[in-house]
Amino acid sequence: MNIAIASTEFESIIKTGGLGDAIYGISNALSKYDEFNVCVILPNFKNVDDKDFKNIGQFKIANSKITADEDLEKIGGNFLFKKIGNIDVYLIDNEYYFNREKLYGYDDDLLRWSFFSRSIYELIKQESINPDIIHTNDYHEGLLSFISKNKGDMNCKHVVSIHNAYFQGHYQFNETNSKSLFEYYIDDNWDEDDINLLRVSVFNADYVLTVSPDYAESIKYTNFGEGLEDLYCEKNAVGFLNGLDTSTYDRLSDDFESFVKVKEKYKLKLQERFNLKVDKDIPLFAYICRLSYQKGSHIILEAIKDIVENGQLIVLGTGDEGYDEQYAELNGKLDNYIAIIDFDSQLANEIYIASDMFLMPSFFEPCGISQLISQYHACLPIVTNVGGLKDSIIEYDLENANGFKLNEFGVEELVDTINTAKDVYFNDKEKWLKLMKNAYNTDNSWEKRIENYVNFYKEIGDNNA
Repeated sequence: MNIAIASTEFESIIKTGGLGDAIYGISNALSKYDEFNVCVILPNFKNVDDKDFKNIGQFKIANSKITADEDLEKIGGNFLFKKIGNIDVYLIDNEYYFNREKLYGYDDDLLRWSFFSRSIYELIKQESINPDIIHTNDYHEGLLSFISKNKGDMNCKHVVSIHNAYFQGHYQFNETNSKSLFEYYIDDNWDEDDINLLRVSVFNADYVLTVSPDYAESIKYTNFGEGLEDLYCEKNAVGFLNGLDTSTYDRLSDDFESFVKVKEKYKLKLQERFNLKVDKDIPLFAYICRLSYQKGSHIILEAIKDIVENGQLIVLGTGDEGYDEQYAELNGKLDNYIAIIDFDSQLANEIYIASDMFLMPSFFEPCGISQLISQYHACLPIVTNVGGLKDSIIEYDLENANGFKLNEFGVEELVDTINTAKDVYFNDKEKWLKLMKNAYNTDNSWEKRIENYVNFYKEIGDNNA
């Protein structure tokens, strides 16, 4: 079965967040099955190292509407190819649209993503990829299913995964996003003057997935559907929990008892490094994320004195809405606290290993990866009971418990849950070690999680036969 996965990010090539981790994890795990031929299609962004890719041919979108020389750079480019493991990786190479400093956030993004969608179609036809399933992600390839179904020459199923329903690719036609160029790429007259690429993608998809079961249900309601909740209900969106590529995270020992000893040494070293009191018995909390409302940064600020009372907190990340300044200003003013306003993946891994608890009180969380990393390092997550956090964390007083949950998003609930965790930490060491061991042994690997996709692809592939 041929699976074509289209995305803007792919770990080891280009990544700004969890999307790249997920696409790499799915495609890499899927490619280990003999019955699947997997290809991944990406834009050749400026920061992509393409020197080992082979130029397999030029392309030009076939349409007679544009003839002016100055527009030729906007209607073609090159297809680049490289084999990574068992995955066929293709890059859509176009200097005009993709050779830019950032991946996202330009005035002509409607045209960039329209061009990307049409270029994927041209690649599939030109290289005879013959996919049984085309799997797109979020809104960036949102027009591909529309183009494919409009042309009617691809006998395949279209799947779209929603990684974050908040981001929809909402645009209007203007001088920058010209209607004529847009219609050129999709080869169709478009009456709508208010384009929502995610809505187009979901409407034309045969199947809609999200990155956790609870998030799939959440987006069917007004609070999290962002205006598309009725469409998600109509399409019966379902969710598969993301996995973790454990090969990228070194936890230093595969024996729990040995790991506990290593973890203690890391904790003491980290305390010393950041001028915190060096004491293995003080609970060390970690907060590693993009500082934002969604990640609960404001409620942690309000709860911070309670957190560092008989505890320590290390913050690592950068943010928006002024959160980075607020966290940085507390350095030197608050005991048992340090904020590093930066992102350093090596330091993040060391903090995960050293810390006792990981704070993730998100307002919403489609899946989340940080709670999976913290479990891998026996650092107990304290999370809100939403989305992927609800699906991946088992409450501390249940069988096989591996973390703590806030039943509601708020400061009071966060403080209460932290105090519950502290109580177990200080007063029930046997239970605490059991929680750590459960987290350490939780199998969040892509080798485990890919089974959902394997069964899903087989089922819809059989329906396509």
